[in-house]
Amino acid sequence: MISVLTVNYRAAVDLAGLALSLREFRGDEPIELVVCNNSPEDAIELPPSAELPVRVIEADNVGFGAGINLAFAASQGDVIFIANPDVRVTNGVLVRASEILSEQPDAGIVVPMLRYPDGEVQPSVRRFYTWPVVFYARSPLRALTVPPRFFREYLYEDMDRSQPADVDWGLGAAMFLRRDDIPATGPFDERFFLYFEDVDLCLRTWREGRRVAYCPQIECIHAHRRASRRALSAAGWHHFRSLWRFALKHHGLPQRPE
Repeated sequence: MISVLTVNYRAAVDLAGLALSLREFRGDEPIELVVCNNSPEDAIELPPSAELPVRVIEADNVGFGAGINLAFAASQGDVIFIANPDVRVTNGVLVRASEILSEQPDAGIVVPMLRYPDGEVQPSVRRFYTWPVVFYARSPLRALTVPPRFFREYLYEDMDRSQPADVDWGLGAAMFLRRDDIPATGPFDERFFLYFEDVDLCLRTWREGRRVAYCPQIECIHAHRRASRRALSAAGWHHFRSLWRFALKHHGLPQRPE
């Protein structure tokens, strides 16, 4: 079984779209959708379907990482698909991702190619942060200058995105894992309320001797809004706070183990 885990925070319409795509492109795999509802004011109303059992866990905005962990505890699948509500799966994604995890036992996380709704490939994989990257990303210069080489390297702009590759980390908007590789407490460190839980998970995966595998043969659509780019927004504050928690936890900004 594939367990699809997601967190709803004022995104009930997006969530309905995710559920629709799962029903349409589930293939022959038995699947379930487990939702942590972080905005109790949203009534989660998904059409009943024998092909897609849905379980909703009500929470009081515990954050993304903690919400996924709650959903994980209530799930039953051997394959775990962490998906944002604004993600849409495409034909064959669930089956092929399960096959890749089976064929590549040293791959701890499989991340698909992500496309924007207009079809453009989304830059969804990254190298691990460095301090120059952090300062440039938060600098007004970012909007005024051509990105320097170190920032282009951080975004893997030199990578052929049509080919499979090992990457430092991928967006937590869409990632596949094996249940057996996940601690009983769940995949994410709950000290990260929002942002950096995916960076932390990928770093821990590399340190445990498993790869983070970018697999463009599986594709998802992601209506990425990048709210954290506005430094003075609530999302920007969460991103900044999580960055410092990450640096404190790991005593700096570590790179991929050799």
